[in-house]
Amino acid sequence: MARVIPVVTTTDRSYVLNCYVAIFSIIQASNKEDFYKIHVLITDLSKEDTELLESLSGENVSVTCMEISDVVRNAGLQQVLHFPVQTYYRMFIPLVLPEEKKILYLDSDLCVLRDVAELYGCDLEGHAVGVVRDVPCPHLDGHDRELGDFSCEKTFNSGVLLMDTEAFEREHIREKCLALLLEDYKREERKLIYADNDALNMVLYEKGKMLEDGWNFQWQYLNDPEIIYEGHRDRYLATAKNPYIVHFAGKIKPWTHPDYPLANVFWDLAQQTKVYGKIVYKNIVDLQRQKSAFDCFENYQFPFSLIPADSRIALYGAGEVGKAFFGQMELLHYGEISLWADRDYEKLEKKGFSVEAPAELLKKEEEYSHVIVAIESKKTADGIINELKKMGIPGEKLVWSMYRKAKKK
Repeated sequence: MARVIPVVTTTDRSYVLNCYVAIFSIIQASNKEDFYKIHVLITDLSKEDTELLESLSGENVSVTCMEISDVVRNAGLQQVLHFPVQTYYRMFIPLVLPEEKKILYLDSDLCVLRDVAELYGCDLEGHAVGVVRDVPCPHLDGHDRELGDFSCEKTFNSGVLLMDTEAFEREHIREKCLALLLEDYKREERKLIYADNDALNMVLYEKGKMLEDGWNFQWQYLNDPEIIYEGHRDRYLATAKNPYIVHFAGKIKPWTHPDYPLANVFWDLAQQTKVYGKIVYKNIVDLQRQKSAFDCFENYQFPFSLIPADSRIALYGAGEVGKAFFGQMELLHYGEISLWADRDYEKLEKKGFSVEAPAELLKKEEEYSHVIVAIESKKTADGIINELKKMGIPGEKLVWSMYRKAKKK
């Protein structure tokens, strides 16, 4: 009798193609005797994207996109650094799939090289989760100690998570994690910079079942293995020779850095899919945007002196000034744009910009410390500032300056 292997992943619009490759890799490594029930938790996918992912269904696999907006709407989740809100969805698995007593969660920025039925069959021995330990290094060591004097030799990366859903609920793990995250959102300087990964480690410290390293091999250390603590480096490099799951953790990804070690794992799999052309095209477009992005420094200067580094800001205005500031912040990683608003947001959305209605500034006021009014004209900017104040935006959060650079003679 075929075993049923339930697997969960998540994605947003920007990650659909990478998620497609991740699911394809699961299928390629599967065996035909088992049935793989793959659920993709979503909140904002188009019908076209949903159909694309679900088209991966076959004889021994089903792929189903699950809209969970109603479940996560009131959780108060916020993006941190480069981690999208979708990463939090793993904590809600027991709520959206209560019929599954045991389930495997996988991030969508990975490639599976070994049958996950083997991983699913691991005995959790009463633990709520099965996890793979993190890679001990100075940065992680310092961060873990700031979280609560934790040892980086005992923390884990939650990109691969084998979950006993009943134990997860019984121990109120989600509620404890959300409480930690909501507390952290109130701080001027965030402590939980790795979002729910940090929260899960704080709640489950020394409580998870440790799995083989190969089930969550984090590729980012391959480019500089010397930073790994001695005593752990050899184990990491040995795992690199035969990883079961290559997790492209960190900011650098194989689709943008094909020259990195093990990037070929992604590209070899992608080349076998029907979305390979789309992935190549997207990369070309992204590279063209990046190349032309330096033009954003030509006419306008972001008000760096008025905005502390690492601030969470909202941009008002998506004209020339707003686009210039958006490009400058993206290139320099100076702070984080939590919201971009403009009156013409509907027209801009159709052109591919993630711009929202001005009313969202008030709804999401706790998510940013400054609103930069990205308008060149002082008269127009003053009018907008008055409107925003009337709307309920605190005046001390509103920033405007003379942005245009002086022309060289």
